[in-house]
Amino acid sequence: MSDAEPRPEDSDPARTFRIGHKERDEAIELLREAVGDGRITVDELDERMEAVQKAKYPVDLDAVLADLTTDLPSDRYRPRAEVVRSLPPAQQARGWNPIDPLVVKAGWESEHRRGRWNVPPYIRCEPSMSTIELNFLEVETDLKTIDIDVIAGAGTVVVVVPDDWGVDVAELSKSWGSVRSAVSAVPAGGAPTVIVSGSVGMGSFRARFANYFDRRRMAK
Repeated sequence: MSDAEPRPEDSDPARTFRIGHKERDEAIELLREAVGDGRITVDELDERMEAVQKAKYPVDLDAVLADLTTDLPSDRYRPRAEVVRSLPPAQQARGWNPIDPLVVKAGWESEHRRGRWNVPPYIRCEPSMSTIELNFLEVETDLKTIDIDVIAGAGTVVVVVPDDWGVDVAELSKSWGSVRSAVSAVPAGGAPTVIVSGSVGMGSFRARFANYFDRRRMAK
């Protein structure tokens, strides 16, 4: 007996990635604005807020908000392929447009980006159970900003930067997790700034400079 064919929705992150407090809070704020604008009633607000609290995935929030906004929650998780194809060739590579970021995932095994790797301006980190390390110590780039969107269920994201870089975590939220940064939000001179947003959920985020092991690895 052969295995059943995989369904397209099984690989759709908008249907499989769990949302958290941040996504629910954003949906509730949009509903409150809709009440203030007279677009929905107070009774509808109560019904929709109950649906938001029960929502598990981005598509569940879509069902609540579809008649109130064109910026649906699932758009953040599901690349708009038809839009990407319409962009100039230089912007079609993954990570060079905000609607199609470079996605770095880590399931049971950690993922490390080190050395002289090609860094795009838009990156999304999805560490579900382990660690993602984005190490920029040997990176050569003309970028002024690098946007990192964190969607960390119970995993960890570590960002390692040169001494003159900046890391801004003002837009990174947490519920039960932790956010720590030993790096100033303001870079020195014209060095790049890593701007981190999203939510660590029950995971953690850490930004630091080179440690003993980094320097030893680079010296080899």
